[in-house]
Amino acid sequence: MNWLAHVLLSENHIEHQLGNLLTDPLKGKAWEGASDRILYGIEMHMRIDSFTDKHPIVSKSKARLTKRGHLKGVVLDILYDHFLSQHWDVFCTIPRELFLEDFHFDAMRAIHAYPSKAQNIITRVVGTRQLSSYIHMRGVVDAFERIDNRLSDRARSKDTTTRYIPLIAEEREYLEEAFLDFFPELMTMVKETCYRDDVLHWKS
Repeated sequence: MNWLAHVLLSENHIEHQLGNLLTDPLKGKAWEGASDRILYGIEMHMRIDSFTDKHPIVSKSKARLTKRGHLKGVVLDILYDHFLSQHWDVFCTIPRELFLEDFHFDAMRAIHAYPSKAQNIITRVVGTRQLSSYIHMRGVVDAFERIDNRLSDRARSKDTTTRYIPLIAEEREYLEEAFLDFFPELMTMVKETCYRDDVLHWKS
């Protein structure tokens, strides 16, 4: 799953959300003195990724994109943020833009005591309104282009995310329906390990 999904699939507490979001760029390691909520968020991120990677619906969706491809998992993660944005009201009682405005505001208040790397990541995500951008395919394409620009020449010779754009167009209906089947199962799994009072904004 990508960043928007990880923020939603958190307890409604900013440090849990930030721990969940920061897991990949921090390579799953919190800084010394990080709060328990940050640590729980990191644990939740890893649980989400493990469940997603092993799920047969996700495996079938990857295969529909391409039989071979180093980046098809990354592509599907970002596409899932697009589908989540498109169908947000199915899963959350708080309107998407209001949810994200609250997240942006709370994130900028919370990070003053964080190490510089974590501060820079959150400031960039908030400043560029990246989580809001996935509502449109243009935001998905922009994300693909950012990823491809970071690839080494060797990695780019094996695969790129932008090459999947026509494949997504061909398979969009299947992939979107598969997401709508998969995401409620993921939410159910996550809810089992959350404080119930902190996920009352979920519809699933």
